[in-house]
Amino acid sequence: MRTGKELREAYVEFGSEADTYDRNYRLDAGRYPDHVYRLRIFEDLLTKIKPTTVLDAGCGSGVPLVTFLKAGYDAYGFDRSPEMVEETQKRVKNSGFEETRVFHGDLDTFERPIAKPFDVACGLGAVYYTPNTVTTLRHIATHVKDDGDLIFSLRNELFSLCSQNEYSADYLLRNIFSIANTSGKLRDDVLAFFAERYPKMNVAKLFENVDERAIKSHLHNPVTVQQDLLTPSGLRLEGLYYYHFHALPPIFEHTHQSEFYDLSAQCEDPNDWRGVVMASCFVVHAKKI
Repeated sequence: MRTGKELREAYVEFGSEADTYDRNYRLDAGRYPDHVYRLRIFEDLLTKIKPTTVLDAGCGSGVPLVTFLKAGYDAYGFDRSPEMVEETQKRVKNSGFEETRVFHGDLDTFERPIAKPFDVACGLGAVYYTPNTVTTLRHIATHVKDDGDLIFSLRNELFSLCSQNEYSADYLLRNIFSIANTSGKLRDDVLAFFAERYPKMNVAKLFENVDERAIKSHLHNPVTVQQDLLTPSGLRLEGLYYYHFHALPPIFEHTHQSEFYDLSAQCEDPNDWRGVVMASCFVVHAKKI
């Protein structure tokens, strides 16, 4: 579980990028456009659900919120970062909507700005930064109507099986090869075997998960998301959708970036079963029960 200090570092870090964060939603931003593919999944799901009211929980700098408003949804959004709230209010106002649709709030404690619960609550990249994902989902669900929908993205733990780096070693040793049940020379030999293949692995202390900004976050297993997250939160799984595919191990993004991006973009199919291990992120569509 992440500490309060680490959580503060996360929203402060993102807040410092408030005036440039919208570039993550451009195809020509010089980075892999995973945010673009993620937003498309949310748009497709909302088109299918046909809600009236939509909440963007952890709205960032407001590109998705404005997208939802322009699509005709009665949408509201909030963020913990004051800088993000300010940036989103400007974006919303400049797009011809009321800036009062944007408010400051924490994912675990926010209060609903309208009388009735929302038809749908969305979380496009926020819930896995909170201290406890189940706690967060439970609170968000209290602001969604009965039989309403929650759509949120998670980081894919099973991607570790394809990343061919210290993530792979960490996952295999913790979850597959039972290192916790070994001792003595066998344990030493197993760790030496992995250390030879994954030189960056710290055999004394398996590393803590971080994203590209070195901010800690949770990873989740798409195969067990119902039992791990949804059932404890009073939710039922409706569908899983994968994005941010990696056509090759991530190291090649740094050595052959253009080709890596082109090949990965060709793989972006939210319904491709290979996303279970090839995609670093996935979207969960759940129903409140």
